[in-house]
This record gives sequence, C-alpha cells and structure tokens, in this order.
Amino acid sequence: MTTNVGQPKDVDFKVLGEPLNKFLTAVGYKLAREWPARYKEVVGARELFVMYVRCSQQAYLSVLYLCGDVPPDPRRKPEFCVSLAPINRSLLDTLFTLIFLLEDLPSRCEWFYEASWREARLEQDRLLAEYGELPEWKKFFEGLNEFVSWGRQFAKLTTEQASNPGALRSWPNAGAMWRYGVDVTQPLPAAQAFMKYLDDYFYIDLSQQSHLTPGGMVKRTSFLLDEIHTLPSTEFPMKKYRYFQAAQTVMFALSMATEVEAHFGFGLKTDCLFMWGIARPLIAIADELYEKRYRSLLENS
Repeated sequence: MTTNVGQPKDVDFKVLGEPLNKFLTAVGYKLAREWPARYKEVVGARELFVMYVRCSQQAYLSVLYLCGDVPPDPRRKPEFCVSLAPINRSLLDTLFTLIFLLEDLPSRCEWFYEASWREARLEQDRLLAEYGELPEWKKFFEGLNEFVSWGRQFAKLTTEQASNPGALRSWPNAGAMWRYGVDVTQPLPAAQAFMKYLDDYFYIDLSQQSHLTPGGMVKRTSFLLDEIHTLPSTEFPMKKYRYFQAAQTVMFALSMATEVEAHFGFGLKTDCLFMWGIARPLIAIADELYEKRYRSLLENS
C-alpha cells in the first residue's frame, strides 16, 4: 500500500473514480433490465442484487467525495477519513453476501428473506412488549404489523414457521459464511478460501474500527488527539490511513461488480478487465485480490 520509501501514494480518483462509477452503473443497469431467465422464478433475487449494487455505488461515491481533491471544497477536511472504516465494513459485508448468495442463488435467496422476516418479527415482539400500550406508538405499530404480514407472504412462510420466529434461520455473518458447509480442517474450496482471506485480513480489522473496540479506536482515531493532531508529523499517518481506506473502498466495489459479471455474464468482461488493468498498477492490494480470485474468474472463463 506504500511506496518503497514508505511514503503513502495518492489514490488517483481522476483515473479510477469516474470509470469505476460508470462500470458500477452498467452492472446495476444490467441486473435491473437483463435479469437472466434461469433465475426468473427466484422471488426477490433481482431486486436484492440491484439494491446491493446501487447501495454500494452510493457508498463508493461518498468516499470519492470525502477523500477526493476535486472539486475543491473548503468544507472537506482530511480528518473525514475516520468515517471510512464503517463504510468499508458495509462494502465488505456486501462482497461476502454476494459471493455466498451466488453459490446457490435459489436456496440462499430463500434463506435471506426468511432471515429478514425473522428479524422483523422479533423486532415486532420486542417493541410491542415495551411500547405496545402507549397510544403515541399506535400508528407506528400499524405500519409495522402491515410490513410483517406482507413479509411473511413474500417469504412464503407457513403458519407453523411463522408461529415460532426464533426457530427460523438467521443470516450468517462473514466468518460463518466461509465456514458454511465445509470441513475447515481440509483444504478449502476457492470461494471459501478467498472469503477466509478477506475475513482474516480485512473484515476483523474493519469490524474493530467500526465498533471502536480498544484496538479499533486507536487505529481509527489516535491522530485526532490534540497532542498528536497538532504535530507536523501527523500529516503522514493521517494521509497513510486515508489512502489505505480509500484503496479498500475502490477494491471492494470493483470486486463486488466483478463477482456479478463473472457469474451472470452480462457482456461486461472487457470493461471489468479494463478496470482491473487500471487499478493493479495504482493499488498494491488490487494485484493481490486479482491473483487470489479474479484472474481465474475473468481470464479462465
């Protein structure tokens, strides 16, 4: 992530920013307008992927603004980089989820909506127990009850399933995704090995920083202390942190779009290879991600 002399490089948004934004737009458009016929009967799958891709695109554009230098804006501060870790944690969650879903889209999508309804139903029980007798909550509960009722129909849950929401499946977290259905004492399949690498190298760190655990707090915010922030030397660690986080944003967004194109084959492979060709010389971790997964997905297909 740094040059040989230890100085952090700039992420060149002039080169990367708009091309990747256009690529993400194209991927979202293809998902929305050219959803494959083989998945036509998978209820809610198209909408799920469109939401994930477009939400990730907005997160990506937010980071481009927070960390960009163009257009100039006196309100944009270098210290805004402390906001990037939670955004990157969200982008990485999306990457995990898309890889996991695409391993078995019909059954995993059903699982996703079952888990979604479970969360809503348990939330309904919790809030009703605490606030159900308060008149000012009446309108809120009317809307929540309608949403839960609709969600049960959408998820196609039986009366028996709906009667015990706590027994329904919850959606796995990132660490559980790469462990799911495999013997972790044996060599992992390619997708699981890649997710384990993402979990070990990125996800644990980003979770610590997002939740501001003791270690995460130090990594994310130490240069905001007056004793440190006023030192001339503070510019270096802050710039290094900014670069590292912005580079992750770029790579998680590109990886997510690559997973979609590699699976669905929307005809964007050339654009995808072009984006990796731009990113790899500029961002050290891009080459590592490409060699670990995306060379085989793009060049051997």
